[in-house]
Amino acid sequence: MTVRQWLWTPGTKGGRTRFSSFRPRRAGAFLTLAVLFLFFFGGASGTARAFHKEDRLGLSLFDTREQAPEIRAPDLSGKTLNLSDFRGKVVLLNFWATWCDSCRDEIPALLALEKRLAGVPFTVVSVAMDRQTAHILPFAKKYGIDYPVLEGRRGKVDSRYFGMGLPQSYVIRADGSLLGRVMGARAWNSPDFVDYFRALAGSSKGGKG
Repeated sequence: MTVRQWLWTPGTKGGRTRFSSFRPRRAGAFLTLAVLFLFFFGGASGTARAFHKEDRLGLSLFDTREQAPEIRAPDLSGKTLNLSDFRGKVVLLNFWATWCDSCRDEIPALLALEKRLAGVPFTVVSVAMDRQTAHILPFAKKYGIDYPVLEGRRGKVDSRYFGMGLPQSYVIRADGSLLGRVMGARAWNSPDFVDYFRALAGSSKGGKG
């Protein structure tokens, strides 16, 4: 089962993709082959490894550094929260639903990621997209979800966030700008993701993010 597919009209400005298209950049096949050649025959340079850091994580980067569209929705206690309330922290914005098998599968990893990054300016913020919202709270209690859960259908969520299915997640820098998007479930508590978010939060804290 998938979320309704939303269509956007791509646009360009000065040769770059505008934020209105919300389009991640994708390396061409030639560039990929070239970097692989350098990796295997050029001594696996640090430059090649760094270039593919996000690729290895399945993170598609955005072309432009734009602010993440605002989200305003009630949490499970009924308190209205804004995405901008979490400014100052790196945010992993996770869209999911209780009926989504893959979403359920990655919840333990999201919880573990939060635990591994305790004390780091980082947080998971999830947006439940269920049409029927009454069962979200008991579901969250059953799974022990302790990061913020917003009820998307009862609030205002910019349609540009919606892709072709769930789960999907967005990485947002501490200054509120979008970094990239991940489609599908991930092992968020893997050492690679933990190190990535720790480094991102550290650079953001230092004003370099």
